[in-house]
Amino acid sequence: MARRKKIIQVPRKNVDLLAKAMNVAPVTVWNALAFRSDSENAQQIRRLALSAYGGIETVKTIL
Repeated sequence: MARRKKIIQVPRKNVDLLAKAMNVAPVTVWNALAFRSDSENAQQIRRLALSAYGGIETVKTIL
């Protein structure tokens, strides 16, 4: 059975820029964009990724 998982896709170069802007490590950004974390910081990263860094919210199908 396939599962659907929400993610935010951002160009790779923008992940590094977003990490510097938020003063966090790139792995923190990746975890926030993959909805693996749901802290206040992760929510802010997702908002910023969607509004200023070319982020696109999509649904990933996992088999």
